[in-house]
Amino acid sequence: MKRFVLGALAALMAGGAQAQTTEWRFHNSYAPTRIESQHVRELAADVRTRSNGRFVLNVFEGNAMNLRDADALRTMQGGTPEISFIWPPFLGRDDAAMSSILVFGLIRNAQELNRIMPALQQSLNEGIRRWNIEPVGYMQLGLLDAAVFCRSPVRSLDELRRVKLRVGSREQVETFRTLGVAAQIVPQQELYSAMQTGVVDCALYPPRIVHTISLQEVAKHATSTGFAFPPTPYIVMAHQARFRALSAENRTALQQATAAMEQRSARFEQDAADDEAARVRLREAGVTFHPTFTEAEQQAIRTAALNTWDTLMREAGGQGPAWRARIQSALTGN
Repeated sequence: MKRFVLGALAALMAGGAQAQTTEWRFHNSYAPTRIESQHVRELAADVRTRSNGRFVLNVFEGNAMNLRDADALRTMQGGTPEISFIWPPFLGRDDAAMSSILVFGLIRNAQELNRIMPALQQSLNEGIRRWNIEPVGYMQLGLLDAAVFCRSPVRSLDELRRVKLRVGSREQVETFRTLGVAAQIVPQQELYSAMQTGVVDCALYPPRIVHTISLQEVAKHATSTGFAFPPTPYIVMAHQARFRALSAENRTALQQATAAMEQRSARFEQDAADDEAARVRLREAGVTFHPTFTEAEQQAIRTAALNTWDTLMREAGGQGPAWRARIQSALTGN
């Protein structure tokens, strides 16, 4: 009888310990080989460690949950999954202001990005909470040099005006058209063929990843614009009611682990070194890098970008114009 009672007590205690363990599903649409996926796996391990195993993030990567990035704001309100991350430009259908919170032609270097980051994150927090979703923290995208890769030498804005340029988004089309450049969107999977056949003469693309589509085989000349692609960070977001229902200990573990991930992913100074290493490899592959656009040309790009940004945020309405004013003030130091 005594043995039975002890066994029952042991089972009850084990059941109580099990009941204290919280498990969440973490949706990751990216392939396991992406650096973002590595960051998420490290986040999950860190949360488990900080919570002494009482909070477990079960990571579903490679879009194993079959969810669309464009639906993220709607999906996260249903509680399946409990947590995920999203790049704001993917949210254009449902939230134009968050989608356009940064544009090409605003940020040139780590100093400028660090200057605007508090204002940028404050604005994104406001945007996500507007959807009754909790912003847990951020994963930094990093700074990717925006260069023009061309079939023949293009060394200035004036020369760029004489050719056809491929870009990846509407805001880039508008900015370059303001500068007198014939810009058009070509899907990435069609870019190699478009360059090879002369549908376009140049493409705005990062040197660090140009090899992933073998663009250097058909575009042997490159010139940096002096700007980075919009370095909008990924938002780590949670179902709001589930987040608020967490124990104080688990909530702290999640927030601290996410803050640590943000620090690991913020390699802005290293980004410049990685870009230069990529240029070295591309030179060895036969690509000629011409001098970066002049300071005057960069100022012309920024002026055009600011006008595009103003237009997009006014079109978005809501908090868009206020966010733009806040971030621009941080950028200019006003």
